[in-house]
Amino acid sequence: MFWMVFLELAQEFITLPPNECPYEVQRNPKFYPFFKDVLGAMDGTYIAADIRKSQVAAYRNWKGQVRQNVFPTCTFRMYLCYRLSGWEGSAHDVSVFKDALGKGLAIPNGKYYLGDAGYALDDKCLTPYRAVRYHLHEHYQSRKK
Repeated sequence: MFWMVFLELAQEFITLPPNECPYEVQRNPKFYPFFKDVLGAMDGTYIAADIRKSQVAAYRNWKGQVRQNVFPTCTFRMYLCYRLSGWEGSAHDVSVFKDALGKGLAIPNGKYYLGDAGYALDDKCLTPYRAVRYHLHEHYQSRKK
């Protein structure tokens, strides 16, 4: 019963991103045409979890806290368009992402999400190039031009 109510609410409040290029990308020459096929951004986060003592070790994250791993995706306008929760805090981002692809995260061919360095680069996820150090100072300087 709970899942039926949840699915009805999810359909009402969670909006999938459109397949066209986001307005925020189209109007910025630094983003377009490089990110014309991006749907939004994704990243994992942790929330506190009340877990049975027998399962605490699996839910302990790298900081030593008992947490649940939550995987949300959002559009450029910060609209939540997908969420997967329930994974252990010790689970790696790539494992959760692969599970999300099998549980309703629909990414059309030729489209992708932006992810951080915790994700593997593939045709559904664009990650930063690891050999380059990105700095906020450089990003700020590029916005002045």
